[in-house]
Amino acid sequence: MTMRLYWVVTEDHCEDWFIVARNYEEAETFHEQNEGYLPGDAMAEEIITVPDQVATEAGWPSDDVLLAVGARFIDQGSARVVQLGNRRFCEGLMEETLRSLDDDRFEADGQGRLNGTERISREPN
Repeated sequence: MTMRLYWVVTEDHCEDWFIVARNYEEAETFHEQNEGYLPGDAMAEEIITVPDQVATEAGWPSDDVLLAVGARFIDQGSARVVQLGNRRFCEGLMEETLRSLDDDRFEADGQGRLNGTERISREPN
């Protein structure tokens, strides 16, 4: 069966990323089950059909799969940014948010911002 690349998001956008699946339902279910969301929380958008010669399985695509379908990595920092065609996709920022919150605590304890992030809360804890 043909595999497709989907962009899967949730309302909070904390774990948005690509999923390879056979259909929308499979992509959404995979995202919900593997990222800790409830059924119905994820929304998948089909981006491109994965060519048959590209070996892949359902789930998160490897960087090689993304490159094989024409993606270009714009930024591979804490939140990856990928360009595919005319569109740019930014990875969900949950981990970046957690590092920023950690830095808020470090800073409040007089240790500075050990992760080098910008403050997101109004006042250090």
